[in-house]
Amino acid sequence: MVWQLVVMAALTAATSVFAGDTVWKKEDKLREDLLKNYSKHSLPHRTVNGTTTAYFGFQVMAVWFEEGKEILNVNAWSRMVWHDPHLVWDTKQYDGINVLHVHYQTIWKPEIYLYNNADLSSVNHFSGTKALVYSTGEVLWVPPSLFKALCPLDYTYWPYETQTCDLFFGAWTYNGWQVDLQLYHNQSSVLAGNNKLSRSWMMVSGKIQKHVIQYKDMPPYSLLQVSLVLTRTSPSFTSTVVLPACVISVLTLVQFVLPLREPRRLTLGCMSLLLTLLLLLYLATIIPPTATSLPIIVKFYGQTLVVVVVSVCVSASLLRLTDSRHPASTAPPPTLLKTILTGPLGTILFLQRYTDKVGLSGGGGEDGEVLEEARPASYLHEWILVAAAVDRLAALTFVATFVITLIAYVSRV
Repeated sequence: MVWQLVVMAALTAATSVFAGDTVWKKEDKLREDLLKNYSKHSLPHRTVNGTTTAYFGFQVMAVWFEEGKEILNVNAWSRMVWHDPHLVWDTKQYDGINVLHVHYQTIWKPEIYLYNNADLSSVNHFSGTKALVYSTGEVLWVPPSLFKALCPLDYTYWPYETQTCDLFFGAWTYNGWQVDLQLYHNQSSVLAGNNKLSRSWMMVSGKIQKHVIQYKDMPPYSLLQVSLVLTRTSPSFTSTVVLPACVISVLTLVQFVLPLREPRRLTLGCMSLLLTLLLLLYLATIIPPTATSLPIIVKFYGQTLVVVVVSVCVSASLLRLTDSRHPASTAPPPTLLKTILTGPLGTILFLQRYTDKVGLSGGGGEDGEVLEEARPASYLHEWILVAAAVDRLAALTFVATFVITLIAYVSRV
């Protein structure tokens, strides 16, 4: 009984081996018959004026930018389908085989290329995978692909910006009468293998649409435009760029709150100035120098730098004016300037406590302070009024800049 089971198992295995061997031989024979007189350089259509319709689409798997060169790298699975009447066979003659794997270099392909390719040293975007040929003559080729497309970047809302990049595909040497490009399954949306396509970028949306380009005295050409909308998702920039901006803003506001002749105001201003300079140097190492648009946050840092410098200069000037070793200037401010500051502008800037002292000579300080010695014929209060006006204008400029920057970024996040 045991020997009978062993013999039956051996016969079954042998039958499977021979059957498998027969299938492989049939596939080899089918491949040989199909490609015997086949020319991969000839268009599939049999008539002179015939048109081959090629369907194209792809699924995005990963994206990343070469920001210094403004190049978008797209790793995708391309899909191409076309009908080749030279690759039709009768399944009954080949043991019911209805699909055949063939090497992509042995058959005709629609020669689709990326028009705005950024890497001229390599125009072969598709990897060498096999194509599926069906008995009806339909050919399906799904090669993993890498596209390097030129994409001008807009850094206005960096590091929370959204970039829109276009990829243009077309048959390189075939016009629209020879190869007509169509959307794969008539699908106008571009799918993503994962919304989080990289550590720094996420695809918001993607679409593909067909255009027909008509040149003068030339046949039409089919063009497929793929538009990808990508948004940056880099949490590290929140800690290294946005948070320091908030800290500098608080320090600058505290600086404006302190009295004009407070020595610690000068120290705080110098600290804010140093931090702003360091952050600007840091941003210069991150943002490409070829960027055509300046980020709002960089403009904010630059304007903050100017405001802090003005405030530091005002504080330093007032400390010098009130220093007993350096008597206050005996030259008064321009009359027109004093008239403007003691008028409606002074009311708008809340300078009443300074304008009330204009015209007084000698001592009498700010906030109830008394100067160490009287200074007859000095114009200390007039110059303090001018300094206070400059300081208030600088503070208003900073607050307006901060609010505008905050609104701009909140609307994007």
